[in-house]
Amino acid sequence: MKHVIIGTAGHIDHGKTTLIKALTGADTDRLIEEKKRGISIDLGFAQFKLPSGDIAGIVDVPGHERFVKNMLAGATGMDLVLLVVAADDGVMPQTREHFAIANLLGVKRAVVALTKTDLVDDDWLRLAVEDIKETLRGTHFEDSPIIPVSAIKGTGIKHLTEEIDKVAREVTEKDLNSSYRLPIDRVFSLKGVGTVVTGTLWSGKMSMEDQVVILPDGLNARVRNLQVHDESVETVHAGQRVAINLAGVNREDIERGDTILPPDYLSPTYIFDSRFHLLSDVPKPLKNGTRVRVYHATHEVMGRVILLNRNELCPGESDFVQLQLEAPIVPKYEDRYVVRQYSPVHTIGGGRIIDGHPNRHKRFRANVISRLKILEEGKSEDIARLIFKEFSKVPLAKDDIIMHYELLSNELDMILESLLEKGEILSIGAGDSALYIFKEGYEELKEVILNYLREYHVENPLSPGAKKDVVRAQVMSHLSSKQADTLIGELVASKSVILEGDTIRHFEVKTELSKGQEGKLKKILSKLKEGEFAPLTLNELENNLGIPVDELREYLRILTSEGDVVRIKHDIFYYNDAISRAKDKLINFLKENEKMGPAEFKDLLGVTRKYALPLLEYFDSQKITRRVGSDRVLR
Repeated sequence: MKHVIIGTAGHIDHGKTTLIKALTGADTDRLIEEKKRGISIDLGFAQFKLPSGDIAGIVDVPGHERFVKNMLAGATGMDLVLLVVAADDGVMPQTREHFAIANLLGVKRAVVALTKTDLVDDDWLRLAVEDIKETLRGTHFEDSPIIPVSAIKGTGIKHLTEEIDKVAREVTEKDLNSSYRLPIDRVFSLKGVGTVVTGTLWSGKMSMEDQVVILPDGLNARVRNLQVHDESVETVHAGQRVAINLAGVNREDIERGDTILPPDYLSPTYIFDSRFHLLSDVPKPLKNGTRVRVYHATHEVMGRVILLNRNELCPGESDFVQLQLEAPIVPKYEDRYVVRQYSPVHTIGGGRIIDGHPNRHKRFRANVISRLKILEEGKSEDIARLIFKEFSKVPLAKDDIIMHYELLSNELDMILESLLEKGEILSIGAGDSALYIFKEGYEELKEVILNYLREYHVENPLSPGAKKDVVRAQVMSHLSSKQADTLIGELVASKSVILEGDTIRHFEVKTELSKGQEGKLKKILSKLKEGEFAPLTLNELENNLGIPVDELREYLRILTSEGDVVRIKHDIFYYNDAISRAKDKLINFLKENEKMGPAEFKDLLGVTRKYALPLLEYFDSQKITRRVGSDRVLR
């Protein structure tokens, strides 16, 4: 069963709401003020069961000029437009504007309902039909069926229903496999229920208890209940009109224009790039930097049109622009938008978003225009290649590409395979965790890392290598922890670096001591031997040997790693043989005596508490002794 969204369009008082009631039995005028004035002020909704068994949701949008912004909110997600024209009036200004908006939003299909036919004679009816055909000529809707009806008398309603059903069957099924996205067009609260929002589900599926995020403010919420046309359901699908009861947010925190998404999906932006089309009936050219009203999804924001390739755009022309907004929206590649003049308010154009998260561009740059042409043409491999070049030193996951550009997962697999075969990208990591990186970018990043390690080894000849976190902070700060770890893993696999614990060293660099360094190492070891059970501490060694403490630590680290020295405390190091003899004395004493106190151990070795207590704690940690009160016993 297919779910289709039908949006009405037409001039005020041309009978849209009356026609919907004749088709569905539902009265979409839900506000008292609408009943009183006889016009639709806000959005109304009705369910329409088609003869084929498909279900359509009809969005009744306002026709009055003052309420066109509500019409734009209702046009969001339309699959086909029901263009309503009264036979006694014909095509009116708001009819043309609604029609232009539907065209700008990329709606491909329409059915025209010629209403109030009971008020005109046959000759007038023929003139009305010709007027509609002339209006539609040269547009997507040129061949749309025109059905004369009278909602009051019921004539033509059956025929109109059949035509709507026929056109609805041509609508492409929605993508249920992508992430869900729901632009909010209404928000209210109900006593005992809480916060409720409504909207058209653009893509994917949403289920009860889903954790969601509401952008642009980044609010977290939970789906408590779902309804489709007043019926509770467990799951909703793309193409359905949905009411959602949200837990965890207040009515005051949400507004029309917000978008419900899965966590970590899209992100808000204040700028986007697009191909903008200026309507042919606009009275004057559009100048660079013009302040306008931008309508995206259900959101209205102010912004400025930056013409990237010229100083002004003439009526009927199109070109690349960057929209710089005064409030954030949540766009995605190939989303449609509409632009209205700031004042007086009327629709002047719109277009298709080709980059929802660009950098700010300088105008008249050939590379910027070339890039936008690639994105506009939509050839998947060219887009993927462009992304890899732009993020040349960043390993990307498949989802990083799919998220912002309409590439299907299986299609992307083929593209990646092609780019891998051509040697343009590399795959690093394994399985589902694999990342992909532009080959030239990888080689450049690899050389940066290796150069850093070479310099580190020159400056720190005694060190086994740099700490991984330090390397990340110094040369990979632009990468996430997953990206950095995957890249390091690739460098280890290719034998470019060696990773030991949390230390990285260059594969070709080995720590080799000079004769002078070897001499210092022997002096340190000799001093520790002399001290036997009471060796010089770190600071005492520094003063005695004249070796700076940082250098001294490196020598002691080498001696410790080679097993010649044992570190007992942060500043106390023992010659290994002295530790062995102290352990033997301790064990022999405890074999003859039930226990030993610190004072006895101090006398046994002939040392002060400064050495006796750390040694006892060391032997406890080595599980040779066990502490009982202040005494020690053998384990």
